[in-house]
Amino acid sequence: MGIQTLIPAMTVAFIVTVAFMLALHPLAIKIGLVDRPGGRKRHDGNVPVVGGIAMLFGMMIGVYLLGPPTGGFISALIAGCLLVGIGAIDDGVSLPATTRVTAQIAAVLIMIFGAQLQLADIGDPFGIGITSMGRFSVIFTLIVSLTMINAYNLVDGIDGLAGSMAAIALLAIAIVAGLNSVFGVAALTVFASIIGFLLFNYPVGWNRSVRSFMGDAGSTLLGFAIVWLTLGIAQGAERVISPVHCLWFAGVPIFDCLTCFVRRSLKGKSPLTPGRDHFHHVLKRGGFGVRQILGVLTGLQFVYASIGLLGFFGGLPDIVMFAGWSVLGLSQYWIIQTIAKSHRLYRWHQVRPA
Repeated sequence: MGIQTLIPAMTVAFIVTVAFMLALHPLAIKIGLVDRPGGRKRHDGNVPVVGGIAMLFGMMIGVYLLGPPTGGFISALIAGCLLVGIGAIDDGVSLPATTRVTAQIAAVLIMIFGAQLQLADIGDPFGIGITSMGRFSVIFTLIVSLTMINAYNLVDGIDGLAGSMAAIALLAIAIVAGLNSVFGVAALTVFASIIGFLLFNYPVGWNRSVRSFMGDAGSTLLGFAIVWLTLGIAQGAERVISPVHCLWFAGVPIFDCLTCFVRRSLKGKSPLTPGRDHFHHVLKRGGFGVRQILGVLTGLQFVYASIGLLGFFGGLPDIVMFAGWSVLGLSQYWIIQTIAKSHRLYRWHQVRPA
């Protein structure tokens, strides 16, 4: 692996993603693969949902250029196609939650047994030594993976948010792994594909005519890719970092997912019930616009990923990193609420009569 291999792979991943986005846009409108406004969906007009399909092709062709196909590559291809296929169908006709979860479980099992990637230990978060999962490794890997996949699915509530969150996590993974690791260069290749998609999804005026969404197909694919690459650098032969430090790389999506699940459960609702209690909803009620919300949440995730990297390179013990991450997670909703209330108060002072 090296820069000579990486640059062509990233370039191809970017170009292929952009090409598929352009090609699939009119086709999606023709066949009805669009996200229609209504209910909780406040966007204008029917928006094609083709980002997941385009990114899958970009990622796979780009990663293929990194070297000869291996068992891990074939497993990733099968699992990725499964998630995107089910996600695309769900984007079109709304499948039952059980069908989506079953597909996600199947994809994770393909990763575990096809690529031999699983969470054998969680590092030393409690200061008592490495905590091994032992016979519960497969079950725990399933739980963690499903949580991560759905965290990126649930955070995909405004333009550019899920893609930006995933891009930050992938950059952190690549920095830790380095260019001599297959997981490091693969992370950057996937990153290039996401950038190709964000050209059509970021909330700016010039892309309005070709604006597209990633849908469940794209968000679950991104969550799964991050799980795969994180396990690659935090477990097994190429382990270079503790799983505890990696929690910081996806802090905002995880905090958002767990906060919603806990709040809904405490209210006697199903955690899977859709709601308007995500972080971006709280900020929107505080008077923030879409770009401002994107800036706030992306900025927070950038800070959290930087803390994870500083902790890794600074040699901070797992117990310190986990304690900090836990305190931050428990207070994250309060932090978001405080930001929203402060902005609402600021706007009130700006518009009140002299």
